[in-house]
Amino acid sequence: MNNNQRSIRILRQKSKIYLKNLNVFPSAPPSTNEQELRTQRISTRLYILLLILSTTILLLYTSLVNITNTISIQTPTLAKYSQLYSTYSDTLTCPCKKISINYKEFLHVHYTIHQVCKSDFVTSKWFVYLTEYDGTPDLGDFRITSSYAFQALAMFCDLINKTLSDSFIRFYSTEYISRLITPVELFESQVESFIDQFRSSTTNSFLLSLSMNRETTQNNALFSGRLTNYRLHQSDDGSIIVQRKGYSGCYCDYSSTCIYPCAIYDDINNVALFIVPGFYTGCYVIEALLQSNLECFYNQTCINRLQNYFSSSNSSIDVTALDTSLSSQYFPNSTIKQLLDNLMIEEWNETCMYDRYYNACQPTQCAYTIQTKNAVIYIITTVIGVVGGVVTILKLIVPPVVKFVRKKRQQRRQPTTGKI
Repeated sequence: MNNNQRSIRILRQKSKIYLKNLNVFPSAPPSTNEQELRTQRISTRLYILLLILSTTILLLYTSLVNITNTISIQTPTLAKYSQLYSTYSDTLTCPCKKISINYKEFLHVHYTIHQVCKSDFVTSKWFVYLTEYDGTPDLGDFRITSSYAFQALAMFCDLINKTLSDSFIRFYSTEYISRLITPVELFESQVESFIDQFRSSTTNSFLLSLSMNRETTQNNALFSGRLTNYRLHQSDDGSIIVQRKGYSGCYCDYSSTCIYPCAIYDDINNVALFIVPGFYTGCYVIEALLQSNLECFYNQTCINRLQNYFSSSNSSIDVTALDTSLSSQYFPNSTIKQLLDNLMIEEWNETCMYDRYYNACQPTQCAYTIQTKNAVIYIITTVIGVVGGVVTILKLIVPPVVKFVRKKRQQRRQPTTGKI
């Protein structure tokens, strides 16, 4: 056996003896009683075991437990907010400095109205042209009724534009309220809902007003200015008699919607020379117009033929037919009522500017939370701080407990020893 092995052996034996006799609870003065010394050594081993065990548990707990950290970003830009939201959407909060923002600051809604409202058919030159016929046709003749019908159509175009203009003033002054920054997906969805509600409420309000006027006119049996629903007849005794008028078997005192195809009539024989496609005359100009369509006015040939019947009194004017090649949600034979049911709108276009909303909100900071492990320094300081208390508690508890247990065991053994 060489010197190194002998030294290791000696060291091992000394260590074994040291550990066997290790005593951290010596009495003062040191005791020579073997039973008392054994109690102190057992207390020492139990103390060390419990200290190691509690330290290990504490170390594992502080190392593995998850903690929540809150991180704040001051005055984040929109790009920074978008980056944070894509990563921490579940916990990110960004309070708005300005919680109430008018729609006009971030939203613009545009619309395209039916082309007839920008056509020659709603201009004064067209109205004048239609009224300058110097013949004496039947009251149902297109040359008599058309000017009033197209003026009514122009009135609808103007009324719709005015209605929308007033509605937009109220809409843009409405305030969007949000205490926190609204994420872009939710924001765009909400804006779309606001716009849908605006369209629906504006359309319903317009149609309700129109319906009330139509019903009031009919229910009160108001005379048409052109005497198209009632006529006044003087009897032999000089009294005035009101006679109802009818169209195709439908009488105006029962329904305001009675209509008859509008035509060009021969001045002498009152024979229809040309029936205007899709156009009607009836009890009231408005009611007949609502049931009419613009089929003829999409066709230049039809327009030219109509103008031929006016040429005896005045020269023709250049009138361009409506363009069938334009994209439209309506058909040439769609009635005016069908157009009005959608406010004659072809297309809605809205521009939602999220960056303007974000800038108006002015978030001063954003905060989000993350789950992490404790840092090494925190673990070490925590373990050191807690172990000091554990050492004190173990030193107070372990010796009395061991002494008590050994004493009880000795008491159980004594009767057995006496009997022997």
